[in-house]
Amino acid sequence: MSTHVTMDVDEFKSLINNIIFNVTILLRNIGFDVNKLENSKYSQMKKIEEAHYAKEVVAFLDEFIDEAENCVSNKQSSVENENMKKLLAYISEHYMEPLTLTEVAKHFHFNPSYLSTYFTSHNKEGFSEYLNKIRIDAAIKLLRTSAPISDISAQVGYSDHSYFCKVFKKGTGYSPSQYRRKLVK
Repeated sequence: MSTHVTMDVDEFKSLINNIIFNVTILLRNIGFDVNKLENSKYSQMKKIEEAHYAKEVVAFLDEFIDEAENCVSNKQSSVENENMKKLLAYISEHYMEPLTLTEVAKHFHFNPSYLSTYFTSHNKEGFSEYLNKIRIDAAIKLLRTSAPISDISAQVGYSDHSYFCKVFKKGTGYSPSQYRRKLVK
């Protein structure tokens, strides 16, 4: 645009300043935290007014755009953190049910494949590993009681007792009965 300016330089500067002003207002109205942008907006606009060449004006606009992109990406990461918190809370509340990735995806209106990728990219482990970890932690607490291990496996969401034992051993290095004996010592 700066190489094909057919308007007066002052008009060009005014156009760019209007863009900066309107983008800041738009981002604030959408709900982004624009405090940093607001603080730098007027200094950017002043630099633009003092610029002698259109390329300088464009360089200042680029700086503003970079700051606006940071503002947007910061908001996205906080939204993503909120989504992850909701997912983890849901799993923590429903781990004792026969929970599957597909059911959780349906609950949150996600495609299961997308949820799997999203979960893994925003968490240390995948969905199944996380669910198993939550269930094993709950089982460890229940192993302190005298409840039969088969009942404990059902209480923490495993319908297959032998699968529960396999997952438990993989996660702790002990079978549930070995772990219980270790707790008693």
